[in-house]
Amino acid sequence: MDRKKVYLVQINVTYSNTIAYLPYAAGCLAAYAWNDNEIKQSYELAEIPCVRHKLDESFNKIQDPAVIGFSCYVWNMEYNLRLAKLVKEKYPDCTVVFGGHNVPDDVSLLEKHPFIDVLMHSEGEEPFALLLKALDGKGSLEDIPDISFRNGEKLVTTQKKRLYDITNYPSPYTAKVFEPVFEKYPDITFHATLETNRGCPYGCAFCDWCFTKKIRLFPMERIKGDIEWISEHKIPYCYCADANFGIEKRDIEIANLVLEANRKNGYPQVFKPCYAKNSDETVFEIGKILNHSGIDKGVTLAYQSLDEQTLENIGRKNLTLEHYSGLTAKYAEEKIPTYTELILGLPGETYDSFCNGLCRLLENGQHNSMTVYTCQVYCNAPIASKEMVDKYKIRWERQPLHGIHYPANFNGVQEYYDVVVETKDMSKEMWVKANMFSVCLQSFHHLGLLRCFALYARKELGISYYDFYNSLLDYIFSDESKYIYKLFEEIRWKTEHTEVSDWCYQKDIFSKVGWYFEEGIFLDLIYNRDVFWQDIMPFIEGLGIEKEIFDEMLKYQKAILRLPNTETVEIETAYDFYTYFQGIYDDEYRPLEKVGTKLTIELEKKISDWAEYAREIIWFGKRRSATICTNARENISVEHKR
Repeated sequence: MDRKKVYLVQINVTYSNTIAYLPYAAGCLAAYAWNDNEIKQSYELAEIPCVRHKLDESFNKIQDPAVIGFSCYVWNMEYNLRLAKLVKEKYPDCTVVFGGHNVPDDVSLLEKHPFIDVLMHSEGEEPFALLLKALDGKGSLEDIPDISFRNGEKLVTTQKKRLYDITNYPSPYTAKVFEPVFEKYPDITFHATLETNRGCPYGCAFCDWCFTKKIRLFPMERIKGDIEWISEHKIPYCYCADANFGIEKRDIEIANLVLEANRKNGYPQVFKPCYAKNSDETVFEIGKILNHSGIDKGVTLAYQSLDEQTLENIGRKNLTLEHYSGLTAKYAEEKIPTYTELILGLPGETYDSFCNGLCRLLENGQHNSMTVYTCQVYCNAPIASKEMVDKYKIRWERQPLHGIHYPANFNGVQEYYDVVVETKDMSKEMWVKANMFSVCLQSFHHLGLLRCFALYARKELGISYYDFYNSLLDYIFSDESKYIYKLFEEIRWKTEHTEVSDWCYQKDIFSKVGWYFEEGIFLDLIYNRDVFWQDIMPFIEGLGIEKEIFDEMLKYQKAILRLPNTETVEIETAYDFYTYFQGIYDDEYRPLEKVGTKLTIELEKKISDWAEYAREIIWFGKRRSATICTNARENISVEHKR
């Protein structure tokens, strides 16, 4: 008897024609289900479609499916819906199953889309295996936990379980689920996902990451096998899907396993974890292991907001700023880059509280890198609940998914996500302005275009970062004739017109991929640097810096900005700016000394053109201040002429 065909669909974000993630979620379901002899006898795993082909091409590859399951998130939901409808029209007896984080915890998808038969509301390994058995006459749908399904005209939701014992779940890697994927796509470089645990003890209102607060651990034997498989299969980039890597002491051992695999085989070249929310000694030790070996780019010090009322609203507790300041100095001493994440649009945040929060982080030493996300609304996150929406008057707009760091080619099916643009505490107008303040601060401070002037103005002239960057933003929008105005106005328009804009910066000279707004601003201005310095000169001259210091610091600021086709940078100034600014970064302030100083910098890597510059210095290097030649990776010598 022929076995019935099962397709598990997990369509990737397409980073390029040659880079994609292995379909880990679908692989987990397959590894668990086909570990069962009854399922093996009745069902054949036909394929795991994971590459975003044109819709007709993907559809034509699906032949005589008995069951087709879709792993759903914001980057593939519209594609999945269209493909599922086509499958159901041609194969009406096929059972169409939707699971993943973009499946609401109710029956609304079944009500809206009659071609969907079953929804899975939680972790899918056990429910999916039980579903296959039930469809084969070995059990009842009503007895399967965490699903919704059609029973004639009636929509049924079964009991919630959610807390599954993952101890004996087989790994899709060592179960060889992905070997056919490699064979089918020999020209694609695949990235991998590593899971060492599931669950998150926190309850942040904006997040839908985990289904349980209880952390459940995968056995170390499985984790070691996964790391070895990833390394032996020469996977260059491994993303760690733990919500809080470093929350367990054993995560230090896991980091060392990654390092050992890298030293043995050269892979993975990058291991990217999402670090534990409350950074401690465990995270610090992991940061040293991964960053000193070059396997990671930096350590996250996550805040999301610095406003106490906002933090209370979203159920979030942070480190104290005093502790944060100590951490940034501690990581700086070890030459480990840190970056801080914040979210714009959270309930309770105002324009002033948000922008002051960014600047308070600067006051406490975060000059290296900051990432500001817009608050996205996921269907199962608390912020999407009617209670929170009504209480905080949350309004969101549907925004086209844009191509950040990949070409925006959705092969004819545009994807979308929902972004909070207004709450009772922040109007849409002020939300747009806050976005522009964030872009301005990141472009000119963290990416470095005017960082020296901002630091000096704060330390020596008493000009707060808040006043510096608010004044800079006002200056940029004060003269429509300037190039810098036109650049920022284009970004402002895209921010305001959320529902129709692509929400990214793209110019072919920096390749076909899209860039975050602050990255685009920096790239554009460093490329057009002569025009930039001409445009910005009245602003920095108006700060009131003593002329001799100003002239020398302008020379220094220009010289430390990284450029293509450069291997060695030599800077001679009448003041020791390098020691002065390093003292600020290390939280060991020393007055600026007037002494002839020659700085020689041998750059770690020569960059040949602007496309490579954008990729290596902005995309790969932003979080370690690669745009500034004086970052910790370069070989720097200082000579004083007394």
